[in-house]
Amino acid sequence: MMRCLEPELKLIQDSKEVTVLSLASRQFVEMPRTRIEGLLASFPKLMVPGQQHTTVETDTIRYLYQPIGEEMYAVLITTRQNNIVQDMETLHLMARAVSDICDVTDQQDVVLRGFDIILAFDEIITQGYRDNVDLAKLRMITEMESQEEKIQEIIENNKQREAKQELKRQAKMFDQQRREAAKRGMGESSMGGMGGMGSSGSILGGGRMGGSYEPLLSREPEPVRSFASASPTRSNTPSISANARGMRLGRKPKGADAMGAMQNEIDLTQSLMDNMSIVDSTAAPAASAASRATPTMPPMDMKGVHVQIEEHIVAVVNRDGGLEQMEVKGDLSLVISDPAYANVQVGVVTNNKHNAQVKTHPKVDKRRFNTDAVIALKDAASSFPLSQPIGVLKWRIVSTNEDDIPLTINCWPSLSATGTVDVNIEYELTHPKLELNGVVISIPLPPGAQPTVSDVDGVYEVDRAHSTLEWQIPTIDASNSNGSLDFSVPGTDAGLFFPVVVSFACEKPYYDIDVSGITGADNEAVDFSQNIALIPDQYAVI
Repeated sequence: MMRCLEPELKLIQDSKEVTVLSLASRQFVEMPRTRIEGLLASFPKLMVPGQQHTTVETDTIRYLYQPIGEEMYAVLITTRQNNIVQDMETLHLMARAVSDICDVTDQQDVVLRGFDIILAFDEIITQGYRDNVDLAKLRMITEMESQEEKIQEIIENNKQREAKQELKRQAKMFDQQRREAAKRGMGESSMGGMGGMGSSGSILGGGRMGGSYEPLLSREPEPVRSFASASPTRSNTPSISANARGMRLGRKPKGADAMGAMQNEIDLTQSLMDNMSIVDSTAAPAASAASRATPTMPPMDMKGVHVQIEEHIVAVVNRDGGLEQMEVKGDLSLVISDPAYANVQVGVVTNNKHNAQVKTHPKVDKRRFNTDAVIALKDAASSFPLSQPIGVLKWRIVSTNEDDIPLTINCWPSLSATGTVDVNIEYELTHPKLELNGVVISIPLPPGAQPTVSDVDGVYEVDRAHSTLEWQIPTIDASNSNGSLDFSVPGTDAGLFFPVVVSFACEKPYYDIDVSGITGADNEAVDFSQNIALIPDQYAVI
């Protein structure tokens, strides 16, 4: 069995010829290239204009094809003994994968993303047989991110920045040594010229020769006033011919030439490092991803004690409403910038109705936290680190109960008799204490389809580049806890509208926790600032 992608089919009407251009293809059985080219060349000849079905057959070969763009087709070539129903499902999944990876309206984009398309095909078919994957799993596999890789990238970028700073420091040091050596050489030349004139009438006596800079680098720099006293003395000396060897005291020594070459090399390397902006730009996504996993440094306007509560939620629900996965990870961090508050005590109020697994920092008095709900150090004489975030409390919530989902999304696509798919999507906030801002619900669309929206709570936007309908709700809270969106698009596949992906911003925690107050070492109340963030790492209906 051989499967390949034949994305483009061009008809040249003037010469009544048909040309085939393969943008990306993949075969899963051993077959000569001439045989493959022959099969591809035969495909357009077998097509009959005006046919409603998308299959053509020969005595031994079956072609299944599906339009995915203007004059662009996805073609699946198999034997006639294969299960045509399964092959049609495979073809549909391949076409959706291609549309998801690249812009099918741009031939150049298909060529540039050809390697990604081939990798997606390898995840769909293994050794000629279909794997049990859908579009959601395929996206998860092809877009899977490695936390270890991100950490390694951050480490490498930090090493590069440190090397850059070290190089600048060394360049500055070499430049300073070069200036000191030049000044010392001027002083020695003046003094040496005077000594040379006074030694038995020979201008060679008392003068330093070319290699005099090597010991000078190890000496302590002389005061500047020594040069001021040397200048008048030098001006009173008799003029000497330019050919006199004694005047070499004022020339650049040989060590200075080597140092000048070294300085030029350092300047060139430094300029190259300064122009390495691509390193900083590529490191930005990894650094931003890491900043979501660790508490960020507070801005300058934060108070002497700052509390940061950050949670990350993962919620995956299947299209039937069953909860596939739900996990919430959170931490409470302290950032103390005032040394007077280095040993504070934080009182918290919690309501562990979600059966969260709570852990304190090893240096925090766990017994006091369990009895009095106070975060304090075990050793009263010790103190928290200054001007850096330190996590003092962590919690983790794992649930299989559908009622624990803070925002439920129901997507109901249904086929109509007119050849369209009617889609109804509803949301409901099940945790009224939360306030979700900037909510965007992204619904996939068939490639090139234009939805007809009949009813919407909020606003919507069609992203043609990614073939999605972006449903935007400014705020979802207790006063706006539910809403719906109704639209229809031409098509016959109700599974095209998954996965539905949700993104939002929330400044209230999912875990019921709040800071009741902070006191200092003298038990006086301390004024503090606070920041809370609930971040959806993955929130989808598959």
